[in-house]
Amino acid sequence: MPELTRELLVLLGMVAATVVIHMLGLVGLTTATRIHIEHFRTRWLALDRVLVPLTMVMGLFLLHSLEVFTYAVAFHAGGATYSWEEAIYLSAGAYSTAGWSGVMVPPEWRLLAAFESLNGMLLLGWSTAFLFQTLHRILQTEETHPLPEGAIAEEVVEEVVEVAVATPSPRPRRSGKGAP
Repeated sequence: MPELTRELLVLLGMVAATVVIHMLGLVGLTTATRIHIEHFRTRWLALDRVLVPLTMVMGLFLLHSLEVFTYAVAFHAGGATYSWEEAIYLSAGAYSTAGWSGVMVPPEWRLLAAFESLNGMLLLGWSTAFLFQTLHRILQTEETHPLPEGAIAEEVVEEVVEVAVATPSPRPRRSGKGAP
């Protein structure tokens, strides 16, 4: 099998594996949060407002660490690195898109390292959206949100149309500043 084909197959397998790991991890975090809210809430709301987000962030950190380690196993098992430390360093640098220095990536592993960056970026974005959506859901209600809904939305002007006489409705007045 040509090297490029082998590398692309490994790449597809790694992306699939990390997406499955991530999805299962997020389901686990959601379940753990629900169990905490249903069974282990404290009498002190302020404590729950610290414990739940802290647990979620630590869970996401562990989830991403597992995904980085999964790539590190592939790099080390495939002979791309000389030590586990080097494999984890290479993988963490690629996954976080921070890059890496001091680690020479063999030519047959460069695509995997480059595409790990794309995979990591997507999974980190997914975690960010998950964290924001989940915390918003459990910390706020429409009544307790600090900002009024639609406070700076464009006003909707209803037009009144009479059957006998159709007169154009007046245009809404504008301040003269900004776009019409």
